[in-house]
Amino acid sequence: MSLEQFLIEQKGSILGRWLDTLFDVYPEGSHGFLRKAKERFSNPVGYTLTKELEVLYTEIPKEGISEKALTCLNNILRIRAVQDLKPSEALSFIFDLKTIVRDELRKKKPGNGAQLELVGLEKKIDEIGLEAFDIYSNCKKKIYDLRVNEIKRQVSRLMERANLVCEIPDVSEDL
Repeated sequence: MSLEQFLIEQKGSILGRWLDTLFDVYPEGSHGFLRKAKERFSNPVGYTLTKELEVLYTEIPKEGISEKALTCLNNILRIRAVQDLKPSEALSFIFDLKTIVRDELRKKKPGNGAQLELVGLEKKIDEIGLEAFDIYSNCKKKIYDLRVNEIKRQVSRLMERANLVCEIPDVSEDL
């Protein structure tokens, strides 16, 4: 049995465990809520994370890193970037997939073919992790830029109210 076929057959088990690792960084009370509530409007974070991770799971065995996979990563990491998570916490779920797949392979023993393909899958997961780091860093940078710009606007307004701002007229010299 090939690794891709194994991943399709064991999707329920592997994806369930992978979702658990995704939600493990959240406080215990919210873990259950995020995992169980499937409504888009009553639980937008849980819904988005669950749906995007499912799509990402189906994209991983495919050749290369598709635009669909990058979009899923972007949607997941945008949420995690606005939360108070360290980068290692925000991105660890990606690398946890390697351990989960290894454990499932050990339990099911699908044959040598899948074991040999595992090295390629782990390399692909590492590549996805590197892409995720870039995406997460860009999201955090954008958040910090927004914060800095907001502070600049606030300071500017305060200075205007205190009449500490004066305009310098444009002087053009005729030569």
